[in-house]
Amino acid sequence: MTIYTLWKERNGRRHQKPWFTAAQLTCSIDKTMRNGITSLKYGRDHKLKGLRRRWLEVAP
Repeated sequence: MTIYTLWKERNGRRHQKPWFTAAQLTCSIDKTMRNGITSLKYGRDHKLKGLRRRWLEVAP
């Protein structure tokens, strides 16, 4: 997600789109990851069952 966001920002700058600050990019990455993790459906014994909890514990 980080690489994609930075690539998108670089392309935007090359094509004269508005620039985003580092804080805005960080917030965008975090929000996209939270949305992606939240939208996943986990079975009872899925190996990534605690992913959302772990992401929310670490992310600011």
